[in-house]
Amino acid sequence: MMTSKVIFFIVSFTVGWIMQALGMPAGWLLGALMTGIIWSFFIQKLIFRSELFTVSLALVGISIGFMVVPEEVWAYRMLLPAFLLTLVLTLAGGIVLGKLFGKWSKTSGNTAFFCCLPGGASEVIALSERYNADQRIVAAFHTARITLFVFVVPLLVGIGTNTTGIDIVEPIQSNGINMGLAGLAGLAAALVFFLSRFISFPGAPMFVAIIIGFSLHQLVVPNYEMPSFVMGSAQVLIGSLIGMRFDRETLRELARIGKPSAAALSLYVIMSVVLALVFFVLTSLPFYTTLLAIVPAGAAEMASTAATLELDATVVATLQMLRVLSLFIALPFLIRFFAQKPLAEKNKAAT
Repeated sequence: MMTSKVIFFIVSFTVGWIMQALGMPAGWLLGALMTGIIWSFFIQKLIFRSELFTVSLALVGISIGFMVVPEEVWAYRMLLPAFLLTLVLTLAGGIVLGKLFGKWSKTSGNTAFFCCLPGGASEVIALSERYNADQRIVAAFHTARITLFVFVVPLLVGIGTNTTGIDIVEPIQSNGINMGLAGLAGLAAALVFFLSRFISFPGAPMFVAIIIGFSLHQLVVPNYEMPSFVMGSAQVLIGSLIGMRFDRETLRELARIGKPSAAALSLYVIMSVVLALVFFVLTSLPFYTTLLAIVPAGAAEMASTAATLELDATVVATLQMLRVLSLFIALPFLIRFFAQKPLAEKNKAAT
């Protein structure tokens, strides 16, 4: 099994590198994503430990930390009113979409509710079982949502920003320096992995990694930039893991629901684009930066795409992490008002 996983990652890295070299937007990420999907469907379904995703988050965060400009971070406070508005609209849109999805698909109210919560897929899937939701449908829907966003949004942003075929100009650094910086990133990722065991709030690994990456760049290697292949390797890990999750079982569950699942996912995309437009109108950020920052997808996936396409990865990572953190602060209240109580709790309350 270990040999199969090593071969899989070698192939994913190769495909990602080729697609990036050919000028495809976010080629590292999309190449690995497609490799993972094809591999899970036609070759072999592989199971990976969740810690591997933590490593990829750490590498993305460290790379972004090297890009952080303190003056710009302070300016992000001006974005908070617009962010709070779009956050409320995102939560409201997810609740309305859950109601529609439940009506269209004839699934239970709790199943539809947990399917359409905008973010925190792993935690939402785990929590849904406690409320008698169909965990298979919830897992399939969130897997499809993340896969769809990770594939469609980077492609749209890359085409819209006209980065196809344009080489990213990196500062001239020797191979020895680049390898040394890559080794430093690896050590920092190991530190993040260790600290993540003691810090459990949503997005913690990436948040801690950004701080460590920023500190290293400011205090240890201020005159050097992290080589792009570090971010590329992180994108390969992310794309491979997400692609491998989208398997035949996921497709089977979505097909069992039929057209309602396709309609709900399509409305999710439309809702995200509309919210990005709202945020764009209310702020001075470019539209494609706001799209990456606002869509209910993973912080690492969207932030690494922004970095690869030379957009503001720091603001994308910040707003994405704030969205996930805000969702989990609001989650107990959302469940209280919009989710049906588990049968066991109803019986207990009745007695």
